[in-house]
Amino acid sequence: MAIQLIATDLDATFLNDEKGFDKKLYEEMVKKAKAAGVTFVVATGNHPAKVQHYFDGVDQGYTLIANNGAEVVTATGQVLATYAIQPEAFAPVVNAVNALEDRVAMGLVFTGTEKAFMLRHQATWGLGHDKAASYFKSLTIIDDLAEIDEPILKMTVNIPDYELPFIQEIEGMELPVHVTTSGYGAIDLIAPNVNKGVALADLGKRLSVSKEAMAAFGDGLNDLEMLNYVGHPYIMPNADPLLFGRHFNEAVADNNHDGVLKTILQKLL
Repeated sequence: MAIQLIATDLDATFLNDEKGFDKKLYEEMVKKAKAAGVTFVVATGNHPAKVQHYFDGVDQGYTLIANNGAEVVTATGQVLATYAIQPEAFAPVVNAVNALEDRVAMGLVFTGTEKAFMLRHQATWGLGHDKAASYFKSLTIIDDLAEIDEPILKMTVNIPDYELPFIQEIEGMELPVHVTTSGYGAIDLIAPNVNKGVALADLGKRLSVSKEAMAAFGDGLNDLEMLNYVGHPYIMPNADPLLFGRHFNEAVADNNHDGVLKTILQKLL
């Protein structure tokens, strides 16, 4: 069956370690994808404004699955779906993070539909507010959770070398959240039953594209549901070791050598 949709994660997958990619190769891929009627999808834990920044100066006609599946946006900017976290989950997660202050590299950030929020007492931890502000749109410092005034799509904390114990702790609390990691210390909490795979399935129904006609690229555990869903899953040579041994295909090169683009052009288009 011909490929009709190609989805890719960004960090450590499509993007190299310097957060860039071969723009000439990308434009070649876009041209061939459009000629073949293939939809190109960016599926990432990042928010839309951050993704737009990465693609400055090149074609931005991609469909976007943002915030690990909590937001789906068309190439024209139309928001197809958002999945907000129930506010009752906020305080228990804050308390769990507070107990790990010495381990935290970046305090808990609440990503909303228009801006992000961070509690003042956590803004000085680890890498601090400035680092968080470079990743999150319109980061606002608050003193109380009651100051959050818009739906929250994702909560993010960075706890290097302690991701799995923290995930297990949160899962044991039975909160209305789905928790995952992209590796490198970053942990995301989103609404229950939300992930990149669920968002891709929803998008496929809207586009009348079957999972057998989809390909996807990923490197982390937050890509697992997406990789399991599509008919043509690819992991990066630099992927999380836990993704190997699952009968996924492997990209022809790692993220620092434009493995996604080269695989698409050599094998899928």
